[in-house]
Amino acid sequence: MTSKRDRVKVVKKIVVFFDICSSTSILEDLIRTENQKAWRDLLIGLKKYLLQNQDLVGFQLYKFMGDGWLLLFEPCTEGLEIFQFLEALCDKFIYLYKKNIKKILTVRISNEGLTFGMDIGSCIKIVMNQELEYIGRPLNVAVRLQGAIGQRSKKPANKLLLSNNLYATFKDKGKIGDEYNIISVKRVLKNISGGECYLCQKLKLK
Repeated sequence: MTSKRDRVKVVKKIVVFFDICSSTSILEDLIRTENQKAWRDLLIGLKKYLLQNQDLVGFQLYKFMGDGWLLLFEPCTEGLEIFQFLEALCDKFIYLYKKNIKKILTVRISNEGLTFGMDIGSCIKIVMNQELEYIGRPLNVAVRLQGAIGQRSKKPANKLLLSNNLYATFKDKGKIGDEYNIISVKRVLKNISGGECYLCQKLKLK
């Protein structure tokens, strides 16, 4: 007999993954000049901003992944609300970057900003090592979409790729179109079923 403890809990989420442009080059320079604290201060500043806004905007700050985060939104969240928050997040990043990083760099960084990938779908919700974890295709797709932004763009900063599957769920497409230029594109997503020619939507936040 299966107990309640053994049952798999499946939840539907909008998954957003964002990463910092040129993070490897930035961090290598900061390490070389022994300014690692500046990188830490930048990341802590971003985390504080996310924590301050997660209840206001309505998302879960799920996981830190080296130099970016996974955010989980409820599937009923309007697209425009998400995009406006991500645009504000870009502004916050630039503020923290100029305050903590830019003035001490010895290398020129051509892309300063964040990049985003988004998908929607069912995730398995489990507890492992006393930590809440989510497993599922939308997390993998969101991460791969974020990584694919640079495939055909020399200036990926503040750009976003989202799956057609997610875009189809938004009921406020008209409002999104009034505020942002969103276009259909094809990208290659590694290790994703159907990723050889993946159809998605591209949006520039700033």
